[in-house]
Amino acid sequence: MLDDDSSLSSSAAIPFPTLTILYLPSEANTVVEEVGQKYPNSTVEECIGFFHGVQKHYKKVTIWSQGIDSLWLNAVVARAKELAGVEFVTLVSGGIMYLL
Repeated sequence: MLDDDSSLSSSAAIPFPTLTILYLPSEANTVVEEVGQKYPNSTVEECIGFFHGVQKHYKKVTIWSQGIDSLWLNAVVARAKELAGVEFVTLVSGGIMYLL
Protein backbone atom coordinates (compact mmCIF):
# COMPACT_ATOMS: atom_id res chain seq x y z
CA MET A 1 0.00 0.00 0.00
CA LEU A 2 1.33 3.43 -0.98
CA ASP A 3 0.96 6.34 1.36
CA ASP A 4 0.08 9.79 0.06
CA ASP A 5 3.64 11.12 0.45
CA SER A 6 5.23 8.43 -1.73
CA SER A 7 2.68 8.85 -4.52
CA LEU A 8 3.24 12.61 -4.54
CA SER A 9 7.00 12.31 -4.71
CA SER A 10 6.85 9.79 -7.54
CA SER A 11 4.48 11.94 -9.59
CA ALA A 12 6.58 15.05 -8.95
CA ALA A 13 9.60 13.25 -10.41
CA ILE A 14 7.93 12.81 -13.81
CA PRO A 15 9.02 15.68 -16.05
CA PHE A 16 6.24 17.05 -18.20
CA PRO A 17 7.20 18.08 -21.72
CA THR A 18 6.48 21.55 -22.95
CA LEU A 19 5.10 22.40 -26.35
CA THR A 20 6.67 25.24 -28.28
CA ILE A 21 5.50 26.30 -31.73
CA LEU A 22 7.50 28.54 -34.05
CA TYR A 23 5.94 30.07 -37.15
CA LEU A 24 8.85 30.63 -39.52
CA PRO A 25 8.82 32.21 -42.98
CA SER A 26 9.85 29.75 -45.69
CA GLU A 27 12.98 31.85 -46.33
CA ALA A 28 14.32 30.53 -42.99
CA ASN A 29 14.63 26.88 -44.09
CA THR A 30 18.12 26.55 -42.61
CA VAL A 31 16.73 27.51 -39.21
CA VAL A 32 14.04 24.83 -39.52
CA GLU A 33 16.73 22.22 -40.20
CA GLU A 34 18.74 23.35 -37.17
CA VAL A 35 15.69 23.04 -34.90
CA GLY A 36 15.14 19.47 -36.14
CA GLN A 37 18.76 18.56 -35.41
CA LYS A 38 18.71 19.96 -31.89
CA TYR A 39 15.21 18.72 -30.99
CA PRO A 40 14.40 15.40 -32.70
CA ASN A 41 10.95 15.44 -31.06
CA SER A 42 9.73 18.10 -33.46
CA THR A 43 7.47 18.25 -36.48
CA VAL A 44 7.36 20.63 -39.44
CA GLU A 45 4.20 21.51 -41.35
CA GLU A 46 4.16 23.39 -44.64
CA CYS A 47 1.49 26.10 -44.46
CA ILE A 48 0.10 28.94 -46.54
CA GLY A 49 -1.44 31.86 -44.76
CA PHE A 50 -1.06 35.45 -43.81
CA PHE A 51 2.35 36.12 -42.38
CA HIS A 52 3.10 39.74 -41.54
CA GLY A 53 -0.03 40.81 -43.38
CA VAL A 54 0.93 39.13 -46.67
CA GLN A 55 -0.22 35.73 -47.86
CA LYS A 56 2.85 33.49 -48.20
CA HIS A 57 4.37 30.12 -47.40
CA TYR A 58 5.62 29.48 -43.88
CA LYS A 59 6.56 26.55 -41.70
CA LYS A 60 4.91 25.64 -38.43
CA VAL A 61 7.60 23.98 -36.29
CA THR A 62 6.27 22.17 -33.21
CA ILE A 63 8.82 21.15 -30.57
CA TRP A 64 8.10 18.76 -27.69
CA SER A 65 10.84 19.01 -25.08
CA GLN A 66 11.61 19.10 -21.38
CA GLY A 67 12.69 22.70 -21.86
CA ILE A 68 14.30 24.83 -24.52
CA ASP A 69 17.58 26.68 -24.08
CA SER A 70 16.49 30.34 -24.18
CA LEU A 71 19.82 31.65 -25.50
CA TRP A 72 19.69 29.14 -28.35
CA LEU A 73 16.05 30.04 -29.07
CA ASN A 74 16.83 33.77 -29.15
CA ALA A 75 19.66 33.13 -31.62
CA VAL A 76 17.36 30.99 -33.81
CA VAL A 77 14.69 33.70 -33.84
CA ALA A 78 17.24 36.42 -34.65
CA ARG A 79 18.63 34.40 -37.55
CA ALA A 80 15.12 33.61 -38.88
CA LYS A 81 14.24 37.32 -38.79
CA GLU A 82 17.43 38.19 -40.63
CA LEU A 83 17.00 35.49 -43.31
CA ALA A 84 13.34 36.36 -43.93
CA GLY A 85 13.69 40.13 -43.60
CA VAL A 86 10.88 40.38 -41.05
CA GLU A 87 10.57 42.39 -37.85
CA PHE A 88 9.26 39.57 -35.66
CA VAL A 89 8.68 35.82 -35.48
CA THR A 90 5.59 34.38 -33.84
CA LEU A 91 6.14 31.84 -31.08
CA VAL A 92 3.66 29.98 -28.88
CA SER A 93 4.90 28.47 -25.63
CA GLY A 94 2.94 27.43 -22.59
CA GLY A 95 -0.29 28.51 -24.27
CA ILE A 96 0.93 32.11 -24.67
CA MET A 97 1.66 33.73 -28.02
CA TYR A 98 4.77 35.92 -28.30
CA LEU A 99 6.07 38.11 -31.08
CA LEU A 100 9.86 38.03 -30.85
